[in-house]
Amino acid sequence: MKLGMPTLIEYATLQQNVDLCRELELEFIELNMNLPICTPESLNINEIKEIKHRFGIDFSIHLPEEIDLGSFHPSIRYGHLERCKETIRWASMANIKTLNMHLNQGIYFTLPDQRVWINERYETEFINLIYESYAELLELASHLNVDICVENTLNFQLPFVERTLNKLMQFDNFHLTWDAGHDGKSGFQEQPFFERNLARLRHMHLHDYNGISDHQPLYSGVVPINERLQLAKDLEISVVVEVKTSSTLRESIEKLRVSFG
Repeated sequence: MKLGMPTLIEYATLQQNVDLCRELELEFIELNMNLPICTPESLNINEIKEIKHRFGIDFSIHLPEEIDLGSFHPSIRYGHLERCKETIRWASMANIKTLNMHLNQGIYFTLPDQRVWINERYETEFINLIYESYAELLELASHLNVDICVENTLNFQLPFVERTLNKLMQFDNFHLTWDAGHDGKSGFQEQPFFERNLARLRHMHLHDYNGISDHQPLYSGVVPINERLQLAKDLEISVVVEVKTSSTLRESIEKLRVSFG
C-alpha cells in the first residue's frame, strides 16, 4: 500500500505540495488537473522526474472533473477524449502510472414526481458512446503502460451507470478507484459494486463523511477507515488521503499512524 496526498488549493506551487508530502513522509502526490498549476502545460517533465529521483516522491493524476466521454455533442466528446489522450502521453513521458477520472453521468430533468437522467433515457446511445471513447483511451493507455481508474462519485449505485461500467469490464485494462468518502455519503450504496469487482481496484480515495459533508478528516465520521486501509494493504494499491487542507491532512495522517500503524 502506498499513501499519498492530493494537491491542495491553498498552495500556489507544486513545490509547496512536495514540501508537505516530505514532512508527512508520504509516498506520492495526486496532481489534480482541475488546478491550473497541475496541467501538463504547467508542469515540466524534467522537474517531475527530478522530484521523483531526489525525494522518492511519486505522482498520480486526477483528470478534470468536467470530462464527458459520453457527450451527445461530437465536438465536446472528441475534445475531451483528446485531452485524456494528451494527458496519458504526458504521464507516460513523466513515468506516472495512475490516472484517475470520473464517469460523467450527465444531467437530469426534475419532473413533478421523479428525477429523469437524460443518459438513462437515451441509455443505448450513451453506453455506445462511452464504449467507443474508452476503446480508444484504453488502447493508448495499454500501449503506454498507464492505468486508467474510474472513480465513484455517488453514482455507481445508479442502474444505468452500473450497466455502463459492466460494459467497460470487457476491457482487461479497465480499472476502478474506490472513493470511500463518496461511498459513505451515498449511504454505502456503492460498496456492493466494489465488493463484486475487487480485482479491478487499483486506487483509493480515503476521507470521511460526518453526516453533513465528505472530505472530512479521517476517523471523524462514519467511514470504516481501518477496514478500507486493510483492503488497500491486502490488494497493494495506492491510497490518496483526500482531505483538502494542510491542517486536516496533518491531523488525518497522525491519527492514521496511531490507529492503523
